[in-house]
Amino acid sequence: MGKRLALLVMVICCGPEDLAQTSYLNRPDLMELADSCLKHTYNFSFEKALQYQSELKLRSRGHPAPDFLEALIIYWQYFPLTPSDGASDRFVQLMDRSIVMAEAMIENEHTRVEGIFFDLFGRAFKAMYWADNGKPGKVIPDLRTMYNHTKEGFELKDELSEFYFSTGLYNYYIEAYPEVHPVYKPLVSFMQPGNRKLGLIQLNHAIYHTTYLRVEALLFMSIIQLKYENDLNTAALFAEQLHREYPRNIYYQGLLATILLHQDRFDRVRKVLDQMTGQDDPYSEMIRQLAGAFFSEKIPGDDASAGKKYQRTIDLADSFGPMADTFKAMGYMGLSRLYEQKGIYDEARRCARKASNYAPYSFIPDEKQGGSR
Repeated sequence: MGKRLALLVMVICCGPEDLAQTSYLNRPDLMELADSCLKHTYNFSFEKALQYQSELKLRSRGHPAPDFLEALIIYWQYFPLTPSDGASDRFVQLMDRSIVMAEAMIENEHTRVEGIFFDLFGRAFKAMYWADNGKPGKVIPDLRTMYNHTKEGFELKDELSEFYFSTGLYNYYIEAYPEVHPVYKPLVSFMQPGNRKLGLIQLNHAIYHTTYLRVEALLFMSIIQLKYENDLNTAALFAEQLHREYPRNIYYQGLLATILLHQDRFDRVRKVLDQMTGQDDPYSEMIRQLAGAFFSEKIPGDDASAGKKYQRTIDLADSFGPMADTFKAMGYMGLSRLYEQKGIYDEARRCARKASNYAPYSFIPDEKQGGSR
């Protein structure tokens, strides 16, 4: 009811001619603007990104892309975006508006494919936001629609290459996730089967043949290597590419730094830190504190400094909630190592348990030496 009312308001305010469905698929000029907007968004050049987004809004009123892109700009501008942040309501509102417009596109056979894409990923990015903030219950209302659109994407990926991302992600995770979390095996047995190897091939295809989801494909390829393939070297290659293409993105800085620290590639970490000069936000400070703790841990007699930095990392990570669990886990694992070196085994075990509870990747609690060497 609410979505229908919103659409009715748009018709009244904008007029039917503004809701005439413009497709981006046969408009390379609009796709180029969208691509430029995304590149500046991911590289934290938000004023420039908004210029491209505003141009798209003027040239394609009634299309979900401008609202979808504005929501992404907000997500990254206020990263890490949490429900307590005033901008979070605007992010959700814009994604909801893009979904309403996408639903209207689905009703038109000429724009149906594009409508399915924006309906699916408007919901998907909202789901990502809620899941990252530890509120998976907020995702439940969208799950059935997302699943149905994902299955449709299997047949539509050759019409719109963006679906290679959702198809690849599904093919991989429907096989890999239950292996790590066996409790979900009965549930996925009722779902469309996947193909783990094919999923990786399709995600790699998405890196080279998509516009809206290219960067997400790169990110997921890195995360998959960390969480399911246990291949830090390959994960580092994808993280390096993200950082090389979007050097101002603080999330990609942190992702790369955490991998490099566990590889004992401290000279490369210092180069990442050098590129962060002038960044005075708390997330960047968290990255610096963790790196400084690793550096101090390697210096004989500098244990006290290392401990303070690990604790500071944990304190900063607390303020970001689940989105900073990697840093929290690495902070606790660092404290565990320091306590063990001092023979304070009860505290070492306590911190190791906390590290294991927070760690999204197995290499963190498995790391006993502060570097994988």
